[in-house]
Amino acid sequence: MRARLVATILTFLSLASVASATEQEASPGKRIDAVEIVGEEVFDEPASGFAAFYRTANKLHLRTREQVIRRELLFAPGERLNPERLEQSERNLRALAFLRDARVEVVEHDGSDGEDAWVTIRVRTWDAWSLTPRIDFDQVDDRTIWDVGLTESNLLGLGKSVTVSHRADLDRTSDRVWYYDPQLAGSRFTLTATAADLSDGDEGVVTLSRPYFSLEDPWAFTVRAGAFSRRDRLFADGREIGGLRHRGQLGDLELGRAVRRRPTSALRLHAAYRLRDERIGAERRDFSIVEVGIRSVEHRFARLTHVNRFERTEDFNLGAQSWATVGLSAPAFGGGEHRVLTVSTGHSRGIGFGPGHFLVADVGIVGRHERDRWLNTLVVTRARYLRKHATRHLLVGRAGLVWGHELDPEVQLLLGAESGLRGYPVREFAGTRSLLLTAEERWFIADDIWQMLSLGATAFVDSGFAWPEGAGLRLADLRTAVGVGLLFGSNRLLLTGGGVRLDVGYALRPNPGLSPWVASFGSNISF
Repeated sequence: MRARLVATILTFLSLASVASATEQEASPGKRIDAVEIVGEEVFDEPASGFAAFYRTANKLHLRTREQVIRRELLFAPGERLNPERLEQSERNLRALAFLRDARVEVVEHDGSDGEDAWVTIRVRTWDAWSLTPRIDFDQVDDRTIWDVGLTESNLLGLGKSVTVSHRADLDRTSDRVWYYDPQLAGSRFTLTATAADLSDGDEGVVTLSRPYFSLEDPWAFTVRAGAFSRRDRLFADGREIGGLRHRGQLGDLELGRAVRRRPTSALRLHAAYRLRDERIGAERRDFSIVEVGIRSVEHRFARLTHVNRFERTEDFNLGAQSWATVGLSAPAFGGGEHRVLTVSTGHSRGIGFGPGHFLVADVGIVGRHERDRWLNTLVVTRARYLRKHATRHLLVGRAGLVWGHELDPEVQLLLGAESGLRGYPVREFAGTRSLLLTAEERWFIADDIWQMLSLGATAFVDSGFAWPEGAGLRLADLRTAVGVGLLFGSNRLLLTGGGVRLDVGYALRPNPGLSPWVASFGSNISF
């Protein structure tokens, strides 16, 4: 039965390919004569001072090999010039952790003009220092999170990443090995593998995928297998009140096919077969899910620096994206004793008000229907606002409302210093509905001091609360905190989480018996 289901999915997507001819027909225009790769070192060598130190560091660092860069490019000599392919190639390169920046430039030939002119494409990349110790320490109120280990993000200059770490977080300690290969055996296939020994169990997952690299890509796929065992902790009033033993095995086969491709948008079909066999306490959840879906993607990017990563360039997509997925688990498919319907749908869109000024909002719904009831249903509505006052000064605002219905026992919505409500203790509020509002001014004071360190500062206001099942959502319940923070980062060194920040929050309405002051320090607190 399962083999027939997989064959049916493959047939469905192959039939869809009949309608997937790209609408980006070849048109007259300039042609690419050659593609030049220019790789820059990690450190610039000054004329005096610490020149010897930077020169030695560059010699010790293995620069990214040219073939790694070329495999990420969506164009080749002889092809017509396509601006979207150039821009997407640049974004794909910037998404690689071991590169601190990338630029794709068109170089016009002297005396070459007109529709049939030839041009050279120059691809410039800047390496980051890829071998970094993981010495990560977070202090969130009275709770400590620490992580030690070693990461090589560009093994032998081939773009492969290996991490070995020991971590103690809010729930457990873990010893983990993680491997990531974005170009498996020189191909466009991606391999991710992780294995961990946990203080309350273990886990391991292997994923082989071929993602969409551009809007023109006709297909994608993912194969995943894994198993885990852990204890899910339950909280009330900031205290742990119990836990549930959680064991499970999973398997996924996902296939995607583009049925419409335009210069700045694509429409893609999705099909998957998922296996889930879980034990949560005394409850068993055995699903064998056949899933189909559709997704619309639009590209409309804003390119900015000094938002989350100091001088590193970031790409923000303001284009509209919509998706809908329906899955069915039934005994006939190899699932449990009764039918289960899963649903996921959502929409995201950005609104631009001018250069460096935009709003991105999204809404999503996920849920499970079984035995005539909707269970573990979440409605998530979020918005992010950004306004650049100057190159190094901006305002960021965030709003997030999560509404849960008949949540599974191990699923809780938690709010506290660790989740963005600075000024209140870790996991102080727990419930089935939550609201979090944040406004933060950021000043990036200095970039690349001695090519090693960047400094910034923040001032913020947070307000939020989590309501238990059955309680009314009242704005009067919101808890508000104000505070300031310091930011530390580096564009040339691969710091965990992109940088380090120190926040001090003051609760305007602390709970009785608790201090209104909460300090948070560490690299796992996102900018």
